[in-house]
Amino acid sequence: MINTAFTGAAGLRQPLLRSNKTNKLARQRAALQFLSGAGSVRSRDSFTISSEARKFSRESIVALVDKSANVSREELSYYFANYNNSRAILDGINFSEGISRGYNPAFKDYGVMRFRYNGSRQIIPLYAVPKMSAGALPGIHAVNNTLVLDDKSYYAWTAPSGHRYPWAVHNGYIGWAASESMLAEDTNREEISERWKMSKAGDILTHLAQGRGMWDELYSREEILSTCEKVGIKPGFFSIDAGAGKHTYILQESGDVINVSKEIKYLSSTNWINAGYKEGDTFSVYGNEYVIDSSGHIHVSEDDTFTGMKVKFPRRSI
Repeated sequence: MINTAFTGAAGLRQPLLRSNKTNKLARQRAALQFLSGAGSVRSRDSFTISSEARKFSRESIVALVDKSANVSREELSYYFANYNNSRAILDGINFSEGISRGYNPAFKDYGVMRFRYNGSRQIIPLYAVPKMSAGALPGIHAVNNTLVLDDKSYYAWTAPSGHRYPWAVHNGYIGWAASESMLAEDTNREEISERWKMSKAGDILTHLAQGRGMWDELYSREEILSTCEKVGIKPGFFSIDAGAGKHTYILQESGDVINVSKEIKYLSSTNWINAGYKEGDTFSVYGNEYVIDSSGHIHVSEDDTFTGMKVKFPRRSI
């Protein structure tokens, strides 16, 4: 139900007057309050926008922003097109590029989130950013050492404290949804530490999902093992697919990670005859044998079933 009252400058609830002049002033004042984060501080339901905001037309809001923050109507086109579609607003923020929260002084006072959508800059007023309920989202779990996450989807990450955070998956990125993380406020050291550990876990999974591998200077072996264990990945062969293609690895007991996908690509693309081997020579690749053909190549596929952990080269011809 739409409430037809707004919060005045003194914090009192006042009825909206119906004269055109008073209506215009009331809408401008309240729109400014919402754009600046002022006004009601009540929590808002997930996937909804506050009822007070619905009293202000798209035109009145953009007119105010045009005048006060030099924002064009085109920059609000995505917001206007999805005014009543909370999921689309979330997706626009979480699955686009160049996401930021009003760092430009022109926007900062008015509380907006901006991003690039189909090559153009778009902004969403902060009051219009829906909140997600992580309790309704599926967890992140591997099955038989295979982690498959749907591209442009949402999942929940459960911290050691039991708190669940909404995560987004997009083109191999796996981590805390920007629509949530950019609006979060740190309350205590324990929560800051929890979010820092969560960020590292997201970075590790993202590197794996995008095929970028691991580097000791970024993540400790203990952190890699812990993150993999948390999503159900055990030492041995494992694969991950989160919208950026399937990538296969070997997780060793030490926490070292071998990029099997990268190794297979190298082995299959190299002309081994030109490298000094001869047709018929046999490579042992992760427990399977592959023979050099007349073209100088061996043909290894990620779909093969591997049983070993090493690659053995044949004796090179002299």
